This record gives sequence, structure tokens and C-alpha cells, in this order.
Amino acid sequence: MKILISLWLIFFAASAQDFSVDERLIDRCVAANPDTPTVCVGQQSRVCYDDYGGGADMVLTACFEAEQAYWDKALNRVYQELLVLAKREEDDDYGLQADQLTDAARQMQRSWIAYRDDTCGLDLARAYPFMSGAGSVLGECLARETARQYFQLERIAGSFRK
Repeated sequence: MKILISLWLIFFAASAQDFSVDERLIDRCVAANPDTPTVCVGQQSRVCYDDYGGGADMVLTACFEAEQAYWDKALNRVYQELLVLAKREEDDDYGLQADQLTDAARQMQRSWIAYRDDTCGLDLARAYPFMSGAGSVLGECLARETARQYFQLERIAGSFRK
């Protein structure tokens, strides 16, 4: 019974806190590492984890979720920009069919979502025997894969900007 109460108190304490990452530091890291921006992925999750005392997997999970939310927001922003840029190029290039580029961008993103889900599903399956770390494994994977897709879309959007 004491163990259940202890686990509940840890969960309650973790869920009651506002876990966050410093988005400005992520931005600075990416700007300082233009050739290898993936080195920035996960750094703020680890800082968050340390700031909240480490320990329970749910703390690490919450920190990864906070960083994943940052990358998801950045990904959605660049994805919307990519659609605008693709539409502009479709309108300016008489050799393209209507919605040819925007449809391709949407399909690419749908395919990536399936890839991300399958990739993180594999990571989760590997963690399954130890389930206590499943949340942090999934959170780390979602943050990593979302950041990778952000960098990919940023590269593609950059080619449209030129």
C-alpha cells in the first residue's frame, strides 16, 4: 500500500508541475549548428529533467513531451510556409498542374506521419519488457522524429525561397 501511495504522490507531483523547455536556447543551438542541428534535439529535455530533480520516468516523459511540443509547433509553422511557397510556385509556373506541388507536400507529410508512428512503435516495442520506461522512450522518439522532419521541411522550404 505504501508503494502505491508513493507512486501516486510522484505521479501527482509530476502532473501538477509545469514542465517546460527554454525555446530560445533551442533556437540558439540550431542557429549555432547549421550543419548539424540534430545535436540540439533532446538537450532541453535533459535540462528540464535535471531542473525537476530527475528520478521518476514520468518526469523525463513530461520533459520530452515539452520539447516535442516545441518541435511540433516549429514543424507545423514550416509546413504551412512550405504549402504557401509551393502554391506560389504552382501559380508562377505554367508547366505545373494545379495543386501538383501542394498535393505532393501533403502526401509527403502524411507518409512521414506513418513513418514516425512506425519508428516510435518499434522503439516502444523494444522498451515493452521494461514498461516503466515506455513513456520516456516514446517521448524521446516523438521529439527526435518531429525535429528531424522539421529540419527536412526547413531544407525543402529553403529551396523554394531561393
